[in-house]
Amino acid sequence: MADKVIIRGIELQAVKNLEIFANLLMNEQGIQQGRLIAINAEKVINAEKNPQLRQVIDESEFNYADGISIVQSIKKKYPDIEIERIAGADLWEVLMQKAGKLSVPVFLVGSTAENVKLVEAKLAKWNVNIVGTHHGYFNMEDESSLIEQIKQSGAKFVSVAMGTPKQELFIQKAYRNYPQALYMGGGGTYDVFTGKTKRAPKIWQKLGLEWLYRLLRQPTRWQRQLNLLKYAYYYVTNQL
Repeated sequence: MADKVIIRGIELQAVKNLEIFANLLMNEQGIQQGRLIAINAEKVINAEKNPQLRQVIDESEFNYADGISIVQSIKKKYPDIEIERIAGADLWEVLMQKAGKLSVPVFLVGSTAENVKLVEAKLAKWNVNIVGTHHGYFNMEDESSLIEQIKQSGAKFVSVAMGTPKQELFIQKAYRNYPQALYMGGGGTYDVFTGKTKRAPKIWQKLGLEWLYRLLRQPTRWQRQLNLLKYAYYYVTNQL
């Protein structure tokens, strides 16, 4: 298993790069069980405001550094640790390719009914064994039946893309009822995968500026980006 680091009280996997992390999670010997949560600056601040979200993160087995701010924080607090940013969208694609090769049963939750079906169709190129799908716009009353559906499907990798904190709270409920799988929060991954949303160019990704690219394309996100200012204060004042 990977070493652990702690940022703002949150324990994260100190994994060098995406390839190593993906192999740790899924390989020929099997697939890990637990909750896989992407951590960025915005989620750290949101967790400080939302006790339920913070509980999910604290109990999660596999928190990883998805945001460049978190990577820089780890490097600042733990200078001897080598670590790269692991973008959730990239990790999701690598795990799906592995699932196809290893015949891992996969259940997809999230997005619209139309889009999740499009994701399923596109995953056929990697021979992914999809054992069930469900859109992300279900009511609270439907949660129990969906979780039972996931359980009955025998899925070992459950991808949940509904945005924070909704996806994390659902993952928590599902995992407590059916812990025999790896659950991954995917955010807007499905929209990126199907081409519905354009991802930042590679150069922006390498520079850690995907957040700025999204802000420029969607100026209405500016209020969300205020969380980055608060996190920057923590970084500058060494409150990591």
